[in-house]
Amino acid sequence: MNTTDMTSKLLENAVAAIQLGVEDSQSDDSKRSLSAVRNIYAGILLLFKERLRQLCPEGSNEVLLKDRVASKLGEDGRLNFIGVGVKTVDVQGIKNHFTSLGIKADWKRFDALNKLRNDLEHYYSSATSAQLQEVLAQACGVLYAFICDELSSEPRSLLGEHVWTHMLAQTELYDKELLFCREKMSQLSWPSLELSDVAEFLHCSNCESKLIVPVNADVQSVVELAFKCRGCGTEMDFDEIVEAAIDEAYFGETYISMTDGGDPPLDWCEHCGRTTFHVESGQCLACLGGHKYRTCAVCHTALGSAEQHLRGLCGYHHHMLAKDD
Repeated sequence: MNTTDMTSKLLENAVAAIQLGVEDSQSDDSKRSLSAVRNIYAGILLLFKERLRQLCPEGSNEVLLKDRVASKLGEDGRLNFIGVGVKTVDVQGIKNHFTSLGIKADWKRFDALNKLRNDLEHYYSSATSAQLQEVLAQACGVLYAFICDELSSEPRSLLGEHVWTHMLAQTELYDKELLFCREKMSQLSWPSLELSDVAEFLHCSNCESKLIVPVNADVQSVVELAFKCRGCGTEMDFDEIVEAAIDEAYFGETYISMTDGGDPPLDWCEHCGRTTFHVESGQCLACLGGHKYRTCAVCHTALGSAEQHLRGLCGYHHHMLAKDD
């Protein structure tokens, strides 16, 4: 095993990136906000790689860090594996190594941080204070357990007193805001369990923050709801944000149906024209519309959106009826 101490260059770079990211997040210059997100994300990745470096056998050319691996027979005739080239392992490669080696990391929070980073880099020129708070909150969740459990250190001593104190303070502010927003959202009456689950994925149409609250809770139908973002102040209607939330809520099931086979959870809605119709419940999660014809009048098979114009028949029996005519 690599016995190099904890002051490796990789670790130094990881700590420096996180420190710089936190410093950027405190700047009044909005242009530095995106730099803050990039640096914090990069620093966490480097910490992950540092843990892999620590486990690399001597003479393996840091095999666990490399994207390419070659096999080689040693002088003793044993098979060894060595790293090849300079390209390092990507996020999925790190996840695979961590799983096989029993290394723990909060991937749920890391993936949320990665999504924030992607969204900010592709769609925004700067990050709002609420977005930066969320970045720091997700980063705190990832860093605390990983530094303590996997790097046998303390975040405060590794990252510095000022850096860690600021991250904790911003995390506390964000968590309070998020709790307030979730309490407000929980008071809404959702017409179905499926839509209640989707509500957890609703976010601001402008900055994508989850810090949104309803501004007109006393409505006849959820489709009449309006929301306000406590991060950037944007006001938006339910119809503006529900489709993105549905896509996110059912991303996993949709992906599995596409890769492993099976029926997708969502279908095209004949009423609003979006792929937001929940097949199992028989209701559109965006406009709340339902099918007029649920099953074929002849064979009783379930009818989808594309068969509604066949007046209660499946494609086969509609075709057979047309032939008879």
